[in-house]
Amino acid sequence: MKKIIQQSSIVFIAIAVFSLSSCEKDFLKEEVYTQYDPATFLQTEQGINSVLVSSYSNMVVTANMRDRMYILNEFAGDIMWAWGGSLETTTILFSSFNWDSQSTMFSNPWQQYYESIRNANSLLDNIDKVSGLSADKLKQYKAEARFIRAADYYYLWELFGPVPLVTTTAELNFEPLRATDEEMNTFISSELEAAANDLPLTQSLWGKATKGAALGLLGKFYLNTRQWQKAADINKQVVDLNKYKLFSGDIKNMFAVQNEVNDEVVFTSPALATIHSNTYMAHAFPPNYPIQSNWTNFGAQFCVYNNWVKTYNPADKRLSWFLFNYTEPNGKVHDLLNSADAGRAVRCFKYVPDPAGVGANHGNDVPMIRYAEILLNRSEALNELSGPNQESVDLLNLIRKRAGVPEYRVSDFSSKEALRDALLDERGWEFVAEGMRRMDLIRQGKLISKAMARGGAANAKDFMTRYPIPLNEIKANPKLVQNTGY
Repeated sequence: MKKIIQQSSIVFIAIAVFSLSSCEKDFLKEEVYTQYDPATFLQTEQGINSVLVSSYSNMVVTANMRDRMYILNEFAGDIMWAWGGSLETTTILFSSFNWDSQSTMFSNPWQQYYESIRNANSLLDNIDKVSGLSADKLKQYKAEARFIRAADYYYLWELFGPVPLVTTTAELNFEPLRATDEEMNTFISSELEAAANDLPLTQSLWGKATKGAALGLLGKFYLNTRQWQKAADINKQVVDLNKYKLFSGDIKNMFAVQNEVNDEVVFTSPALATIHSNTYMAHAFPPNYPIQSNWTNFGAQFCVYNNWVKTYNPADKRLSWFLFNYTEPNGKVHDLLNSADAGRAVRCFKYVPDPAGVGANHGNDVPMIRYAEILLNRSEALNELSGPNQESVDLLNLIRKRAGVPEYRVSDFSSKEALRDALLDERGWEFVAEGMRRMDLIRQGKLISKAMARGGAANAKDFMTRYPIPLNEIKANPKLVQNTGY
């Protein structure tokens, strides 16, 4: 059985750990019986781990899987959409590019990431004062905190671009300025480099940061900031760790609970059916699908565009991730490729339903970085540097060979643009329903054009490659400048 970071062990409650600035009015004062004191709380390994677990739990995608992976990072793209239930009033805003800065879809992740940053900062502010633990142990904990904080800022950058860089709890600044692009770039890359130097190759607890996770995230950041040489080099470092390899079992069940601990996973968001769960399948089950009695089927239905599914090679093993038809308990048969059917569209069942799931909560871990991504990241970076080349095609073919589809030759690509398009397609086929499509399209300058091409996004504008800073944050901080266009 996997040993994971147990969110239930948290004794550090994120909402209550830091007191607000003291009030001058006597009638607002109250007697404090207990309070968080980092000088003492962080003197023990239990205290350090509690702060780390709290910081991890707000950073990983299972903290808010529905919003982070799908509403924010899939529905604006060309692969997934949603209908039904009360959630449709929100999901349609994102598929049609009609969002605005007042949406809680923006304020919720902003708050969660900054809570995680705050907790990491607290540990980093105080860990050098800790005695009783070995230097190596303290170095590892420090590296984990730096990784988490850098990851938080990376995911904020994906959504909003540069944001305020808050790096300490020692000084309270309620009106921080947004970082420049250069400052954001330098901070994220330097922190991940430092973390990678001190993190172990393997952790005793599944889901904790490792050297591969730090390098993998750094390689993703360099790719998405179009720093092609650095992206190629860092992803090669992950390959050279000789720790990871592509999953070799039945690809249909790669994301099933029984296979979630495998050598393809570089970094993961651990899930349990009881806490920090995977809630995707409750949105993927079509109407009246014959679910187990311990599962839930939500009215909000997450679908894959049928036109996208039809782009797969008919021999592609990854088609086993999709539900194309089903029979209701009353015997009624549904063809999901028929848009006139009550189910409307094909569903991705990549996260194979957990037999022990409880309601909407399933225990399938959610990989945040896979080795397949490392290979395709390097392939893309090398193509951007020199155009079609043998190594780029060889790396791409590793993914295609596993999928059981014809492999490419360098001569199949007449230009850098042709191989770039093939890589974008391959990433879509491979990473469907993993919350990566929006950034892949942004990086290649195709988010707006692809949304327009699939229809229903007439309001899409170039500035919408970044989401708006949450309105409540703008109101709270007059120095916080809104993104262009909002």
